[in-house]
Amino acid sequence: MQPQKVTWGHIAALAEVNPDDALTLWTRVLKAADDELESGKRSAKVVGHNADPFERARYLAIRDAFVDQWQPLGGIESAMIEMMAVAFSLQLYWCGIAHDRAIGVHNDQRESLKRYASSGWKSPYQLEADAVDQAHRFANGYNRQFLRVLRQLRDLRRYAPVVIQNAQQVSVGNQQVNVTNRR
Repeated sequence: MQPQKVTWGHIAALAEVNPDDALTLWTRVLKAADDELESGKRSAKVVGHNADPFERARYLAIRDAFVDQWQPLGGIESAMIEMMAVAFSLQLYWCGIAHDRAIGVHNDQRESLKRYASSGWKSPYQLEADAVDQAHRFANGYNRQFLRVLRQLRDLRRYAPVVIQNAQQVSVGNQQVNVTNRR
């Protein structure tokens, strides 16, 4: 059985027969979830790149580029990299939708002009304009989310706690502190 299909009922039924097998099954489920998170497949599912291999690869290329640059240190930074990859991927998606909608509206209107033999560019119907505007708002929202997480990641690294051990002299900013051992 695939780990994604295991239910608590399966684990409980197995535990009644053999607790060790139930623990082994639970360990398999945990490992599969960990592998899914580490590989980026979980985030790829969130942004909808599930069925098409090329779209999944595009998302993973973005994620891998961010991981290569930031070299995350632990779970929090890894989660922030995932959030950035999701936001950037969705920003690109909605930019493409906005472009397609705007070009589609323009091309449809060009055909209407030819058909009706009128002159000038006819403005889009409000529904079409709203659809273009919606795509732009979504793209902008994902851009803002990306930048917000990027700032948070930068700040997390910038303002990380400083631990000094066995120092005789420490310079912090413009102040120098000499430490002596008085006993």
